[in-house]
Amino acid sequence: MDTRKKRYNAIDFLRGFTIINMIIFHGLFDLENFYGFNFNHDFYYYQQYICISFILISGYSTHFSNNFKKKFLILTGLSILITLGSYIFSREDAIYFGIIHFFAAASLIHMLLKNYLKKINPRLGLILNTLLFVTLKKIYYGSIFFGKVLVPKSFYNLNLFFLGLPSENFYSGDYFPIIPWIFLFYMGYFLFDFVKFTKKEASPGFINVMGRHSLLIYFLHQIILIGVFSLIFSFN
Repeated sequence: MDTRKKRYNAIDFLRGFTIINMIIFHGLFDLENFYGFNFNHDFYYYQQYICISFILISGYSTHFSNNFKKKFLILTGLSILITLGSYIFSREDAIYFGIIHFFAAASLIHMLLKNYLKKINPRLGLILNTLLFVTLKKIYYGSIFFGKVLVPKSFYNLNLFFLGLPSENFYSGDYFPIIPWIFLFYMGYFLFDFVKFTKKEASPGFINVMGRHSLLIYFLHQIILIGVFSLIFSFN
């Protein structure tokens, strides 16, 4: 009997490739913000590519996981550590609702909705979530429909930052509120019916290994980057 573990290698590769790009992006960010480098370049679209890839892959991967309660608890614990750690390191850039916070919230939401989502036509679900994501993309900046419709300021008075309705003075060093990103997450979920991958023997490739350990790498990579940069620049 073949007891070797089977994996969706394509998903591992895509996740690993994205995590490598995330490390590069955060390395550039750290150099520019903490070590005086000036790249004279806006990395916004690079950052968007990375986070959009992560969230789509995560939504797609819900079809491979059943223990959402355990996942929710782990992500919630990591979110608390990230908030505390970022606050201690730099109060001005503390992360109150970053991408790991979002994934924790998405895990909880999916636990509550998964049985209902199975009843939705995949094509309809994909179209609706795409429309909602695109039209609500800028809601936390105060507008919807590509900036053409302003959201009443009263909606932001309660500082429901986790929903995408932050107060005027709210700031988070990394910010991924439930709205609009949950709709991108479910775009990934409904893509499952249109894009299929086959399970194979787990690939030993470097990128695939990175993909299989993406959460651990995410949690540790900034600590390692700061440590490496601090060591390098301590000689200057």
